[in-house]
Amino acid sequence: MMVTIADIGRALREIASARAMHRALMIVVPYACVLVGLDVAAHYGDATGAYLPVQFFMSEDRSFGEFLEYTMTGCAALFMALCWQRLRAPVYLANALLLVWLTLDNWAELHERFGLALAPVLPIPAWLPLHANHLGELIFFGVVGVLWLAGMISAHRRSQHREAVHGLLIGTAIALIAVFGVFVDLLTSLGEHSVGWLNVLAFVEDEGEFAAIILVFALTVGIFDVERRRAGALPGTAAGLRTAGA
Repeated sequence: MMVTIADIGRALREIASARAMHRALMIVVPYACVLVGLDVAAHYGDATGAYLPVQFFMSEDRSFGEFLEYTMTGCAALFMALCWQRLRAPVYLANALLLVWLTLDNWAELHERFGLALAPVLPIPAWLPLHANHLGELIFFGVVGVLWLAGMISAHRRSQHREAVHGLLIGTAIALIAVFGVFVDLLTSLGEHSVGWLNVLAFVEDEGEFAAIILVFALTVGIFDVERRRAGALPGTAAGLRTAGA
């Protein structure tokens, strides 16, 4: 099915009007701003020798920022699962599964573990300024990305038009997470960097990925609210049941 710019604009306006999304962002955004401020201070301290607690870094394991990320991706997966339960739209299930994986990967460092396990058998050309474990991480993300893309294409074809547009929006936001979490992260591993430049790259990676996760969270909350209100407004239909015209 063909998705047009008008379809995307209409869906975004509908999602932007969802009150549940407004309430969720009123809770998340102020705390997120505090975390960004702590991350700026931590990177500045690292570059100048005035070291601050590691929990201030956005990407540090079990840091304040990462706990918020776990919460947002976990909640986003739950909202997508509830949409799938209500509508049985495959595109919602595909995104729910990927968001579960993203949460687990962020928590348990699955791609880092895979990269380290694969590193001993990966030959790295001398001209390529990349460590073997980082190449292993790219392979891991590549496999996951191909599987998700194949699932999304199949789900897109079997979903109705509105659901397909929603799936495209969420998929684009998830791709933004990959841009910062994979490709910008790769830049920090290519060649040698000064402490100051390394902190700049790390900051761009962390805040970009953080912003993309907030976007995914906001979209899933808005879509869940839109679908919930739409199901409740269908005349002569019990809420949560798909009809032939739904």
